[in-house]
Amino acid sequence: MNPRLSLRLATRAAILAVAALSAFAAAWACRRVPEPVAPPPSAAAVRQPTPPAPVEEKAYGLRPAEKAAVAAFLREHTDLRAATDDDRRPSVDGEDVAALYGIYHPYFVRGDANDDGVLDFVLAFVRRDSDEEAPWFSVALFTGDGRGGFASAVFLERDISLADGDLSIDRDTVVVTPDVSEDAARRYRWDPERGRHVFVHDAPEEPPSPPAAQT
Repeated sequence: MNPRLSLRLATRAAILAVAALSAFAAAWACRRVPEPVAPPPSAAAVRQPTPPAPVEEKAYGLRPAEKAAVAAFLREHTDLRAATDDDRRPSVDGEDVAALYGIYHPYFVRGDANDDGVLDFVLAFVRRDSDEEAPWFSVALFTGDGRGGFASAVFLERDISLADGDLSIDRDTVVVTPDVSEDAARRYRWDPERGRHVFVHDAPEEPPSPPAAQT
C-alpha cells in the first residue's frame, strides 16, 4: 500500500476516534443528574395543629387554675365529662333566667362558698354512659386553697336529674335546683365546725300561736 495513503487513513481514523471520544465526553457531561430527594421531615419538625379547647373551657372561660383542677378531677373520674349549656333542656323558664342574668351558665358558678374570702366554683358533670335525652348529673365543689389553686373537688350530689335545673351560690350556701320551673331546691350550707358543706333541711312550719285571751 502506498505509504502516503496509509498515513492518510491512519490520520483519519485518529481524527474519528478523537471526535467520537469528544462526543461521548460531551454527552456524559450533559446528562441529567437527578436532584437529591430531601428526607421526610421528622415528626418533631411537623407542626401539629392545636387541638380545640374543650367546650366547657370556651363556654365558661375557665381560668388556668380552674382548668387544671377540672382536668385533675376528670383524670380520676373518667366516667364523667363536664356539663355544658347544651345539656340543659330548652324551656321558657330557662330563657327567662338567661334574659334576667344576661350571661347564664346553668351548670357552672363561681363564688365564696365557705366565707373564707377565697373564690370557689361549682361545676356539674354528666355521666358519659347516660342517655342524651335524660342525662345523669353529678355536682362537685372546687374550694380555693388560698394559694391560687384548688383543693380536691368534693361531690355534693351524684347521679341526679338536672336537665331542667341549675346551680347557684347564695352566700355560703350551694343551691341545687332540679327544675327552675318549681320552687323546690336543695341547699348545702358551709358548716365551719365540720369543715364541709351539709345538707340544710327545711325547718318545719311552726304551729300558729293561740289567740290572745280576750278579757
